Amino acid sequence: MFKPKSIFSQLIACVPGVIVASSVFAQTAIPLNDLSAFTNKANNWSIAGDVTVDISKVNALESKPGKGVLVCIHEKGKYGQEYELVSNFQHGDLDLELDFMLTKESNSGIYLQGNYEVQLFDSWGKKTAKYNDNGGIYERWNDSKPEGEKGYEGYAPRFNVAKAPGLWQNIKISYQAPRFDATGKKIANAVFLKIVLNGITIHENVEVSGPTRGSLTKDDVASGPLRIQGDHGSLAIKNIVINNFDKKPGTLSDLTYKTYYGPFAANEDFSKQKVAETGKKEAFSWEILKDNNNYAYVYNGKYTAATEGEYTFKLQAAGNAYLKIDGKEVLPKESRNALRQGKVNLTAGVHTIEVFNSKTEGYMRPGLAVAVSGPGFREMSLNTASSVTTGGGVDPILVTAPTNTVMRSFMDFKKTPEAKNIRIVHAVSVGSPANLHYTYDLDKGALLQVWRGEFLDATPMWHSRGDGSSRPRGSVTLLNNEMFLGKVNGQSAWQADTTGSGYLPKGYALDETDAPTFNYIAFGSPVSDRLSVVDNKHFEREVKLAKPVENLVARVAEGTNIEMVSEGLYSVNNKSYFIQIADKSVVPQIRNVNGGQELIVPVTNGSVKYALLF
Repeated sequence: MFKPKSIFSQLIACVPGVIVASSVFAQTAIPLNDLSAFTNKANNWSIAGDVTVDISKVNALESKPGKGVLVCIHEKGKYGQEYELVSNFQHGDLDLELDFMLTKESNSGIYLQGNYEVQLFDSWGKKTAKYNDNGGIYERWNDSKPEGEKGYEGYAPRFNVAKAPGLWQNIKISYQAPRFDATGKKIANAVFLKIVLNGITIHENVEVSGPTRGSLTKDDVASGPLRIQGDHGSLAIKNIVINNFDKKPGTLSDLTYKTYYGPFAANEDFSKQKVAETGKKEAFSWEILKDNNNYAYVYNGKYTAATEGEYTFKLQAAGNAYLKIDGKEVLPKESRNALRQGKVNLTAGVHTIEVFNSKTEGYMRPGLAVAVSGPGFREMSLNTASSVTTGGGVDPILVTAPTNTVMRSFMDFKKTPEAKNIRIVHAVSVGSPANLHYTYDLDKGALLQVWRGEFLDATPMWHSRGDGSSRPRGSVTLLNNEMFLGKVNGQSAWQADTTGSGYLPKGYALDETDAPTFNYIAFGSPVSDRLSVVDNKHFEREVKLAKPVENLVARVAEGTNIEMVSEGLYSVNNKSYFIQIADKSVVPQIRNVNGGQELIVPVTNGSVKYALLF
């Protein structure tokens, strides 16, 4: 009997002939109306409606009444497991997603099964991350080893994409528990299949040989609770979403195949065709074939469902293909060479499964991928690993920024995930060795986006004929694609169109470090616009006007909501990023416009200066 291997991903087709992996996270939310899902002996965790962090002070967090947010307020220096939050449910394999907010210099962690820690840490501004930084897989510990060797097997994140304290960060973890045989002997280590921090994959397929330091138990276990560290500083958590894979997967057995060769029609009757070969396999594979084209094959076997419920089958094959369960089409015969999925309700027990594929298109590479997910178990691949073709891909063309680097390209921009894509045709992306980068629109004097991580992927621009565009390679914060300067009167509409403002781009000038200052004319005044990296943590932007006109303002932020966190500090889009205005003589205004809000400041002394913290 074939027991399918676990894969953390669903299979998707990006281009013909290519099958790749993409993460999947279930949508089972833990209600945060009270602490009934957890145990906390020291009562340092509570439920709140919102939280605010003072980013200028260590470990300073305030909460507001309400529901939906887990809050840990803890004085540093008091250590012990009684301060931790421990789930009342046990888990083995688990997908977990949550948002978290850290205070300045805070330190926490998420322990899978109570034993394997993913670090939560205020690593804002660190150029190089270690195992104990934000998103790191914490080290194991052995007191019997010599000093300097006690800690081992810690894994640093690929990139440091930690946000500033006081901002909400997102983490997704897909975890596979250790495996044990019938006698209780461990036969496979725990594996972090994937960890995504603030939209960037920082770990893949990291095997952990045993519990990390601070674990609940000394040895590996098949099942354990979810633990959140609460004895090293204050933090907040919301939007906890899990999929606890606590049911056995189905199994594939008695799989046989028949192969055929010839230039078959799309509606060919194979009952009238000569069978070239028959055989048995433990898993689906196109590699039973002796030719890469003008072929057909059909598999028949048994699929035993362990649990009654809804099952999702996925299929991708080159050419015509279908998938049947109990003789009924779950995925009808189509020639798409793309991932398809279909759902079917199955009773617990044995069902027949049939998969067919034929191909006469020589430009396609052979490939067959079959997967299934069902009640209480992670998606499983029913095909051999070598059956999934990866042909047709290209080596990426990546641009790094070991020094200040300026690159012109098209840039696709979407202000929100739901918004229509806009192609910025005169975009300039600026990279820095601090791993902080931004994109500027020369047509509007607009700061489009900032990001933390690697610089640019220029593959779309330079591969083959290309389309002229590049892509950020980091954790992106989207900003605005409209003019920075404009005129307003009370709650009147923004008057900043390039025609009415007399906008005229004047390019940019590089200083001795190759950092650009952008120049343009607007409202009859020469304008200079410069962004600088401060302390490897954030950007400071200064816009100067030679001849500012009356009633001129700058829109320094816009979003769904903007709130003043403290004097001069404003959070945007539910604490997605901060705007900090150091000049106390400047009086910003939060305006309600078109269902959202914007933050504007007067241009009274011929300059606008603010910090962008993300």
